[in-house]
Amino acid sequence: MSFMAATDTLPNPPLPELMKRVGFRRRRRGFGSATQLLWNRVESNSSLLALCRIREGLTAEDEAILEQCQEKLDAARWCLDKPAGRWSFSFWELIHEVDGLLLLVMPASTLVPRALEIQQQFERRVTDARALLWLGADKASGPLPRCVRRLARVDEPGSGAAAPPPLDVEQSRYCRSVLRGALDTVNQQVDKTFWQLSINVTLQVFSTLLLLAVFLISFVMLSPALIQEWPRDLVPTGLLLVGFAGASGAIVSNMLSKERFVVATGATGRFFAYHLLVKPVIGAFAGLMLLFLEQSRMLLSVDTRDGTTSVDASTTLFHIVVSDHQAVFFTLMALAVVAGWSADKLLSSIMDKVLGRLLGQSEKLLPPSNPSGTPPPRAPVTR
Repeated sequence: MSFMAATDTLPNPPLPELMKRVGFRRRRRGFGSATQLLWNRVESNSSLLALCRIREGLTAEDEAILEQCQEKLDAARWCLDKPAGRWSFSFWELIHEVDGLLLLVMPASTLVPRALEIQQQFERRVTDARALLWLGADKASGPLPRCVRRLARVDEPGSGAAAPPPLDVEQSRYCRSVLRGALDTVNQQVDKTFWQLSINVTLQVFSTLLLLAVFLISFVMLSPALIQEWPRDLVPTGLLLVGFAGASGAIVSNMLSKERFVVATGATGRFFAYHLLVKPVIGAFAGLMLLFLEQSRMLLSVDTRDGTTSVDASTTLFHIVVSDHQAVFFTLMALAVVAGWSADKLLSSIMDKVLGRLLGQSEKLLPPSNPSGTPPPRAPVTR
């Protein structure tokens, strides 16, 4: 029976040589579709590189280009096969460089469909001033469409002439260089969009964690006695809660807005420092500023219907009347969240109104220039 069990079990087939190039067996976790697509992209370029190697008539320059492509593909495999912390940006930069170098050495029959694809991607993705430079005003007279037509051996549109003769070495090198430059422009646009998406998603994730931390601290500090006796316990618990409310408004604005960062490289840590540290602090200050204005009754007042206050509410610009003290507390918290949401715009407007209000009140309290009972000085009589 043991012999039958041993013979009935089929042996595990060995891995193909292609699968041994990627370190799938060195990883313990599963592989998603993104990793599989990246691996397919590397092997596609590797197959094209092998076809370019067997082409006849390779020059020393072509051999050097093929050697560079092989080195960059090996580096891309290393970026993909890292056990932890895959280098996505370095991987795509290497792949883009290999794509551009292969345009210089690939066979003409393979170059034509690639050139048509590059032109189609350029027209779809590049829509700024660079499109006019590469495509021309009519999208047919620029260097890119002209080189594509020459490589495809298609005459000028509407001329009715026969197909042009094949390109010589210098003309082919020029057209290949133009295609490489156009492909580099397309890749830069795609990488910039991908970088912006990556930074925005990362900011949203960190903002979510920061908002959860603010919720947890506020939940620990909040108590029914604080709400019922508001604003008796304003210092320090009330100030902290209002500051947290303003900071949460700034954090939520990070989660719902998508910034279009201008640069795609550089000190990216500054973006995280601004959105995760500077904006919440400004939002907290805006919430506290709104609370100070409400307590001073300078621009804003929130009162209950049966409440009494020693300050005339008609002197404030905004007077909000709610049902009870609990509603007063939550109204101020909601206003603090709104203030933190648009703190940069709100603070400048509030500062202007506060300064204008202070100047207006100071003019009312200034003594008159000529008090009553004091006659003005007489002018000298001239003869």
